Amino acid sequence: MPVFTRRYRRATCWWAGTRLLLLLWSLQALPYFSRGSVLGDVVIYKGWASTLTAGSFPSGDSQWQYPPGAAFVMLIPKLLAKTGIGYVNSFFFFALAADAVVFLLLIGQAERIAAESRRLPHQAGVWAWVIGGVALGPIMFMRYDVIVTAVAVAGLLAVVRTNGKRSAERAERRTWELRGALLGLGAIVKVWPAVLLLGLPPKPRGRRALASAVACAVVVSGLLAAALPGAMSFLGHQGDRGIEIEAVLASPFMIASWFGYPVHTVHKDGNFQLAGHGTGLVGSAAIFLTLVGFAVVLWWRVRRFRPERWTPGLMYDIGFTTLLIMVVTSRVLSPQYLIWLMGLAALCLAEDGPGRRGTLMGVPARMVMGCTLVSQIEFPLLFAQVMYHGFWGTALVAARNLVLLAATLIALRKLWTATTVESEETAPAPEAPGDDHPVLAPAGAPRPQSGSVQEA
Repeated sequence: MPVFTRRYRRATCWWAGTRLLLLLWSLQALPYFSRGSVLGDVVIYKGWASTLTAGSFPSGDSQWQYPPGAAFVMLIPKLLAKTGIGYVNSFFFFALAADAVVFLLLIGQAERIAAESRRLPHQAGVWAWVIGGVALGPIMFMRYDVIVTAVAVAGLLAVVRTNGKRSAERAERRTWELRGALLGLGAIVKVWPAVLLLGLPPKPRGRRALASAVACAVVVSGLLAAALPGAMSFLGHQGDRGIEIEAVLASPFMIASWFGYPVHTVHKDGNFQLAGHGTGLVGSAAIFLTLVGFAVVLWWRVRRFRPERWTPGLMYDIGFTTLLIMVVTSRVLSPQYLIWLMGLAALCLAEDGPGRRGTLMGVPARMVMGCTLVSQIEFPLLFAQVMYHGFWGTALVAARNLVLLAATLIALRKLWTATTVESEETAPAPEAPGDDHPVLAPAGAPRPQSGSVQEA
């Protein structure tokens, strides 16, 4: 495996060392300054797992706000707990395994891009995942977001290989069917992987992946709904959410409270939300803003985007941009949401080396990675200040949110301008021998060398 080769030795050692530290913090083998406040969600997962094994979804709990596929994430640690290590510890090891999957996928991606460009592997994506994970702290293993991220990244990178019984054409069809199924599965585990479908390639590959995603989501959801009552109860609970104190839309209210604006923090539906004049209206508007953002990307894809400009790197750029829109317009922006963005940022940065396919998202991706570096300071270290609108905690969250908002606007602008304006740099690259389709470079990106292109 590439992970054991000399060129990845340093990254592998750093990943192993940092993840051992996170695991020791999680297991309380080493003291962490606020383990109890970070651990809470896993304890809730344990209760939900007991409800699920009793024969129903936890529909009576307003904190259950997840699609039916989340049941798998709750139940797998319960099976692992039969080894005698307990549910909570089993969950940590499950999350560690998902973290390792993303790390290995990113190394495999670096190898593929290196083969295309005939250069040494560019490891920016690998290092982004390594450093970002330890920057987030033990929350990396104390939420199920890393597990969903592993499914989503696999949905963008999974490859079915050719063999004696499987031709290259059939392997490609199976690849896109597998990718679509994984994205569909991710969507019914925690919704957000569905936005990555906007970056799928033009027909027929994209059509095949989309059909596979829908089929997987419908079949698995239907089976869960038939087996356990209350599978769709999360829809009603989602509608009751307010603006969480860490959300982008909350920052203006939080800052205004310093000057006497009548807004305060309440605990509701499992998170700390703002209550006060105008917060309900803005909370409702958040859904509209999210839909508008998605509509802009969809309109661009359908009406402005030319199919011949599609590249694997552009698929990651579109997914990253759409996910940024979702995060900055969301009513909730918990620290673990950065794990989603970190996974997509790592994919974009993997494309950002000399002589490679190129990414449009180099700057926004680095901005997101910068936000991960202050995450533990905001939560849990200064979270009490955030709850009570203290200066340092509120200022730090507002600064992070401003960076995320700026990254979103930059990403949208780059995506729009680089893929809708004709230039010589965006002319189709020559088709590589043996490929089923050409791989193209977005505006400003280096062209791949003829005869060395393979689809990731």
